[in-house]
Amino acid sequence: MATRTLVQAPPPPPAPSGPPALLAAARRALALYDVEGWQEAVAVLREALELAPHDGACRAALAEAYAYWGFRREVSGLDCVDDYAMSLAEATEALKLAPERADCHRAMALALRRGEWANPERRREEVLAALDLDSGDPETWHEYWRVRGYDPEDPTLKRALQLGSGNCGLRIDLGVVLCERGRLREAEVQLRAALESNPRNALAHYDLAMVLWRGERTPEALALLRRARELHPEDPLLEDGLELMEGR
Repeated sequence: MATRTLVQAPPPPPAPSGPPALLAAARRALALYDVEGWQEAVAVLREALELAPHDGACRAALAEAYAYWGFRREVSGLDCVDDYAMSLAEATEALKLAPERADCHRAMALALRRGEWANPERRREEVLAALDLDSGDPETWHEYWRVRGYDPEDPTLKRALQLGSGNCGLRIDLGVVLCERGRLREAEVQLRAALESNPRNALAHYDLAMVLWRGERTPEALALLRRARELHPEDPLLEDGLELMEGR
C-alpha cells in the first residue's frame, strides 16, 4: 500500500515592513482621528524615517499627525506648542524633499492652521497648490473646506464628502459646525457617522454628548460621556463635559 505524503502549505510571506508599507499603516492610523491613532502614526513614521530619512511623504504624514494631535491637546486645555512646532518643522522638511507632492503642501497648510505660526494666507496658498497637484484627494478637500470657513453649504464640503464619506475627522468637524448653528438633528447624524468610522473616538463622543445636551437630552448625554470615559479615563475633555453637565 502506498504511503501518503502530506503536502504542507508554504508559510505566508512576511508582512511588508519597508517605508511604503509603514506609511500606509500610518495613514490608516491617522484616519482614526484620535489620540491613539496619532500616537501609533508617529511611532510608525519614526520607524519609516529611520529606514528612509529623506522620504517626503513620511515627513508630510508626520507633520499632519503632530498638527492634529496639537489641536486635540489645545481643545483639551493642554500645552500644544511643541506639537505645532514639530508639525511645522516636519512640513518644512517635507516640502524641501518633495515639493511636487500634494500631501507635502497639504501638510504645510495644516501646520499653519493653529498656534503662533498660524498664517491664513500661506495656508490657503498651500492647500490650493495641493489641489492643483491632486484634485481627487478627500483630505485636501477637507482642509480646503476648513480654509474657506467651515460653511456647511460650501460646495467644497460636498466634494470632500463625495470623495471620503467615511472620513471621521470631516464628520466630526461638520457635526460641530451644525451644532453651532442649532441644527442639532443633522449634527447628531454626522457625529454618529463619525463613531461608526471609529467607535472609540473620544472627541466624537464628547461632541455628540454636547449635541444631546443642547437638545435637552441630558441623561443620554451623560450616559454617552460616562461610557467614553471608561474607554479614556484620563481624557480631560471628557471630564470637563461631565463637570459641565453634572453641575460640578
